[in-house]
Amino acid sequence: MKIKTLAYIHFFKYSWEDEGEFRVDSIKLNDNEHHTYVGDQEVEIEVPDNYDPRPQKIAALEKQKQKVMADYQKSVTDINDRISKLMAIEYTA
Repeated sequence: MKIKTLAYIHFFKYSWEDEGEFRVDSIKLNDNEHHTYVGDQEVEIEVPDNYDPRPQKIAALEKQKQKVMADYQKSVTDINDRISKLMAIEYTA
């Protein structure tokens, strides 16, 4: 299946760069000191007729789940470390 869409071309150049670059975006950006609008072009893109986004979505969610689990484990480890340090402090009243 072929889909048609409009591609917007911009020229980006930041003050710290020696050379700028052309970029293609799906939206037209307003001109500012860092980028200017060059023009647009209709493009035709071939996509599979039976494209199914679910495997990619599942993979992204699995990756997100792994990050959340790792963050959780780090938090638990930090809390346990703080508890251990408090328990090691000798209490004298």
